Amino acid sequence: MGDIQFKQLKDSLFWERAWYKDRENSFFRRGRKTLQDTVDFWNKRADIFQKNVMGQKGDKRVKRVLDWLEMQGVELAGKEVLDIGAGPGAFSLALAQRCRAVVALEPAEVMVKFLKSEVASSGCSNVRVIQNTWEEVDLKEEDLFGRFDLVFASMSPGINNLDTIQKALDCSKEYFYYSSFAGLRESDLLKKLWPILYGENFPDWPDQVIFVLNLLYTLDLQINFEVWEERNRVELTMHEAVNNLLDEQRNYGKEPPYAEEKLQDFVLANMKDGVLLQQNRTRLGQILARKT
Repeated sequence: MGDIQFKQLKDSLFWERAWYKDRENSFFRRGRKTLQDTVDFWNKRADIFQKNVMGQKGDKRVKRVLDWLEMQGVELAGKEVLDIGAGPGAFSLALAQRCRAVVALEPAEVMVKFLKSEVASSGCSNVRVIQNTWEEVDLKEEDLFGRFDLVFASMSPGINNLDTIQKALDCSKEYFYYSSFAGLRESDLLKKLWPILYGENFPDWPDQVIFVLNLLYTLDLQINFEVWEERNRVELTMHEAVNNLLDEQRNYGKEPPYAEEKLQDFVLANMKDGVLLQQNRTRLGQILARKT
C-alpha cells in the first residue's frame, strides 16, 4: 500500500482528493475549467447526443438500468424522482411513466429545449424541468431538499466531488443512484487514428465510478454496485464517419489540428464497399446507495 494507511481508505477526504487529482491529470480538464465551459461543451454536443441517447441504443440502456433498479428492490410506482443532469430526457421520460412525479434538472440550454420538446410530445404532465447546474441550484428555493424517494444521476458531470454527492443525498429520503464510466470508452477507428494525428498513445478514459463508490462507502450507506461492458458495431457513410471522429476527438478535449480533407482520406482508406465499420467498446458502472 506504500504511503497509504488503511485508515485513509475509510476517509471521505482521501477519496475526494484522489478523485480531484485524477480529474486534473486527465483530458477532462482541457478547455473545461469552469461551470460555463462545461455547459457550453454540452450545448455544442446536444444535437448528436440527443440522437444517440434517444434512439434504439439509448432505449436499451434505459431499460437495462431501470430493470436493475427493480432487481435491487426499488419500487417506483407512486414515488418522486429527481434526475440530475437529465440531458434530452431519456431517463426522465422513462421514469415519469413509472413514477408519480419527476423533477429533471439540466443546465445546457439546447438540451433543455430537446427535453421540453420530448416531454410535450410524450404527453407526460408529471415532469418539471429546471434549467440550472447542480452545483448552483438552491435546494430550498426550488423545493428539492429531502423530498425525493430516488435521486438519480446517470453520467452526470454535476456529481464531481464530495459536496455534490452530499447535496444529492440531502435531497433523498431513501435512494441515490449514480452511473459513470468504468475506465473504458473507445472506438477502434479513433484508436487507430490517434497516433497518426497526435504522435502519442490513445489515452485511457478516466475511471470515475470507482471514486464515487468509495466515497459513498465511507458515508456508511448500504450499497449495490455493478460493472458491465457494452459493445456495438456501426456502419457509417463518409459524412457520418468524419463527423463522428471529429466529435469523438472533442470528447477528449482535442480540436483537430488539420484540414477535414485529411480526415476524409483516412476514412476513405478504411472504407469497404462505400461503408465504414466502426466498433465501439464502453465499460460502465452503476451504484445504488440506500440510506440506513
